[in-house]
Amino acid sequence: MRRLSAALLLAGLATAACSKPTELASNANGKGRETVAAAATGTPPPEIPADELAAIAAEQGTAPVDPNAPVDPNADPNASAPTAVAANVTDFRGSVDGAINALPSVGDAPALAAAFVEWKARAASSPGAYEQGQVQLGADPQEYNPSDAELVAAEAGDRLSAALNGADDGTKASVAAALGDAPEARVYRRFDYRSVDVMGSGRYVYASKPKEAAIPL
Repeated sequence: MRRLSAALLLAGLATAACSKPTELASNANGKGRETVAAAATGTPPPEIPADELAAIAAEQGTAPVDPNAPVDPNADPNASAPTAVAANVTDFRGSVDGAINALPSVGDAPALAAAFVEWKARAASSPGAYEQGQVQLGADPQEYNPSDAELVAAEAGDRLSAALNGADDGTKASVAAALGDAPEARVYRRFDYRSVDVMGSGRYVYASKPKEAAIPL
């Protein structure tokens, strides 16, 4: 009887062993949630190839930003970067709108030449000046503040240059006669303009530094 009981006990143990669920290796290796230590302070970001930056920019419709560029230690990390777009002279200073609109059209090169000579003389006697710029509002550290006469003279010069693009010899001769023979008579100072939208502050328009240009004759 004892032998029979022992045999039955052994058989039961064998059956229990065979019915135990198989333990998978993946379960044995599972560690649950892992915590990865943060990178040490000052660790540089991974370099992103230029072609990948360009692809990201094209997808988002923005200009690529280099993540490896040096960071200004004094910059406010919560500040929104100003967004600059092109502007024109009357965006920069609405008070010259009347004088700008009074300039002859591009289709009248001789009249434009006369206006250019007049406004260039006014600009020479009334120059602008450099001022400290408000960088937080999208300005450069030093901003040039042109006079009204400089702005109108620059517009006249730009229009006259456009009028002479593809003009015939007769038109060019008329303009040359109006300007005179002196080489400096064809030189003028022009400006580019940019509009900057600063979140929470509004829109600001700035003129570039004076850029030397020449009437194409």
